[in-house]
Amino acid sequence: MVYIDGSNFYFSIKNTFQSKVDIGNFCKKLIGNRDDLVQINYYIAPVDQIQNPEMYAKQQSFFDKLREVNNLKIIFGRLERRKKDGEYYFVEKATDVNLALDIVLDAQSNKYDEAFLISNDGDFSGAVKAAIERFSKNINYVAIGTNKTISYHLKKVSSKTLKINNKFIQDLILV
Repeated sequence: MVYIDGSNFYFSIKNTFQSKVDIGNFCKKLIGNRDDLVQINYYIAPVDQIQNPEMYAKQQSFFDKLREVNNLKIIFGRLERRKKDGEYYFVEKATDVNLALDIVLDAQSNKYDEAFLISNDGDFSGAVKAAIERFSKNINYVAIGTNKTISYHLKKVSSKTLKINNKFIQDLILV
């Protein structure tokens, strides 16, 4: 199983490598030459079509490309509109909760022995720790970024940390 925090993945790749990558091939390269990739779960909150039609169209095109990836499932959260100091902004909701729950519930259901978590969000450390300690699973933390941006807490609790570097990503970059 591969669990991808979509927004975190996008910005980590963009900020670290100034590019976009082929997600399907990224996951294949990540797990190596094994046939046991059960599923890729991609967690994201869709943009509201009325609030931002241009971004909505781009995101829908991206979702269409994701749907072409074998064994990839998109799990949607939501964006909530907030206002602060007269300015509107959006907050992603339910995405992280869905991902954390799936790590633990999939471990409990024995859907995997080994999983990969692609996110730098240390809030997932509790779910990772539970899957490892309660269900004897191996959870690999896929760290994308600098030593400043990767998660100390995920490094601490994960079975293994895999740091993505230029060499790993060079043939996965989309033009």
